[in-house]
Amino acid sequence: MQAATDFWIYLNIIRKRLWLIVLLLLVTEGVILSVSMTAKPVYRATVRLQVLATDTSDVSLFTQYRTSSTASEIQQAQNDFIRALKSSFVAWKTVADLNLEIGALDLLAGLSTATEGDFIKVTVESDDPGRAEAIATTQVNNALTYYRQVRATTPRVLREFVSQELKSARQEMLDAEAALLKFKQEHRVDLVGQETAALQDLIRNLKLERDRALIERDRADVFASIYRAEQAKAEAEAEAIVAMRQKAAEEQEAGAGEGAAIKATPTPTAEEEEAFAPATLKFYRDLARQHEATAIGYEAQRDGYAQSLAIYERMIEERTQELRDRLSLYAEYYALERALNQARSNYNFLWDKENEARLKQLQAEELGYIQITEPARRPDAPVPSKTLQLAVVGGVVSVLVGFVLSFLIEFLALVSRAASKTRVD
Repeated sequence: MQAATDFWIYLNIIRKRLWLIVLLLLVTEGVILSVSMTAKPVYRATVRLQVLATDTSDVSLFTQYRTSSTASEIQQAQNDFIRALKSSFVAWKTVADLNLEIGALDLLAGLSTATEGDFIKVTVESDDPGRAEAIATTQVNNALTYYRQVRATTPRVLREFVSQELKSARQEMLDAEAALLKFKQEHRVDLVGQETAALQDLIRNLKLERDRALIERDRADVFASIYRAEQAKAEAEAEAIVAMRQKAAEEQEAGAGEGAAIKATPTPTAEEEEAFAPATLKFYRDLARQHEATAIGYEAQRDGYAQSLAIYERMIEERTQELRDRLSLYAEYYALERALNQARSNYNFLWDKENEARLKQLQAEELGYIQITEPARRPDAPVPSKTLQLAVVGGVVSVLVGFVLSFLIEFLALVSRAASKTRVD
């Protein structure tokens, strides 16, 4: 019952203020129709771009492990490009390039963007089809240029820094090479390690040859002694034969009874001795001479090896001293070599980083990670009018506003009457 009463009260209020609702509806619809009729046609140009899933443009001196996925990299690139696209700086450049008579805010007001996966859709609205196409094309190109310059900032700054360091590293490497070369020239050595190993091998070979010479000397001495002994034996045999001859001759002379004649007999000569036993005596004497010649040969070898031992000892001592001198160069040589290796390593590291930064900069400036897949074209017809939709929405809104104003006015009237009644009482 109370609800029905309230309904009739509300209905009476609306009926009482129906003129206000109708007036708002007529004014709203009139304004919408007049604006729609007098508004210029709207032309829309669209540019479609694609974000490429490439490596990041960031370059660091040392390796960094990133956990971001390809999707997040693409989304970040889309956001960065959209910010560049809606930048006032880029908009003013477009205005200057096209010599437009509007401001940057007006240009951006007619620009909208949307993302579709790894694509970006840029839409520009204008009252002239050629202007819409020109604004869309120029604004996107200027935004790409600005975006690529921003993306190239990090590798470009790092490249400039690394290039300066690379010059210093190159000079340090050249100084280290010059110092090592001067050391080699002063000490007449190329590689201390190889020179030391070669000297050690040479000393080992000299010692081995010295030991061989010592063995050969002792062996020649033994052979010489043996052949001298054999020579002595052969000479003793020959002397024994001579003695036997003399004894036989003496016995014959004594048997003849001629003692005085025996005393007067001279000692037989070699020819007489050989005539007595020619074959045997000649054999032993020849054998003695052969043993003597052989012994002399071994003695000559012994003396030769003895002389070579002194030469080997001198050479070993000289090479040992040379080895000590080489060993004394180890510390300075390896210090210079370590400095050179460190300078080369530093130079190669900086060269790699400078090359990486250069390639990243070129990639960001020329490729830019975003490419136009569908350029803007001149629109053939204006955007369809939305007068009907606006009229319906405007009518509904005006009716609702009329209802609210009707109840508000009724409420204010009740409050005013209540206040007047209170003052009368």
